[in-house]
Amino acid sequence: MKKWMILVAAALMVLSGCSNGEDGASASENEKVIKIGSSPNGYPTSFQEDGEMKGFNVDIYNAIFDALGYEIEWVLTDWTGVLANLDTGNIDTASNFALTPERGEKYIFTDPYYHSKAAIAVAPENEEIKSVEDIEGADVGTILGTNFQNVLNEQYPDHGGNIVDYENNEVVYRDVGAGKLDAYIFGREQLLAMINDKDIPLKIAGEPFGSQPVGLPFKDTEENRALIEDINEVIEQLKADGTLTGISEDWYGEDIFTEE
Repeated sequence: MKKWMILVAAALMVLSGCSNGEDGASASENEKVIKIGSSPNGYPTSFQEDGEMKGFNVDIYNAIFDALGYEIEWVLTDWTGVLANLDTGNIDTASNFALTPERGEKYIFTDPYYHSKAAIAVAPENEEIKSVEDIEGADVGTILGTNFQNVLNEQYPDHGGNIVDYENNEVVYRDVGAGKLDAYIFGREQLLAMINDKDIPLKIAGEPFGSQPVGLPFKDTEENRALIEDINEVIEQLKADGTLTGISEDWYGEDIFTEE
């Protein structure tokens, strides 16, 4: 009796294993996943809220990869972790990535889908720094691994500011608001959204500067070059049909694509 039960159980296990293998292969063949690296607190470009990724870039990527039949898998770390994951192949691409000549030596890129400008932010009561020209001798925060320090150095090589690297912007907001840091250089769009929507204790000092093209980076492979061609076609379609304009107006109240 026991021998008969063992044989039946073994047969059932074999049948079950075959069925799961066939279903798994079928699911794998039909499933296309792209892993995108991002920080979880990059409001309003990409941020996590109630376990869901939201933001300007998130909406754009959803539109792009929905059109191409991909499911997005988000891999969340601080920005230095995003760069490390991209280098090691733990992710396929990264969110909100400025296309610079230096990065062009390591990655290939999609066409830019928008241009980001840098801005200097200070505490509301700060009357000494009215523009980027006034940061000589000031302690200026920046996020480690981002491109805004390079933009500042390129546009104002003699700015004379003391750059202080941070790992996340929440600490910078607090330190600037408390007077521990004189200023902060970051993306104009992100700063405006944080000031208007999240009431962070900062204000923009002067005009934005250093427009930077933003696209999706990939390692240079034949497969990725083909994917980039497909992505570029979709980006053009989304621009032409007004989808990108609608996403911009949803998050910024204006069409930032007209400023490029």
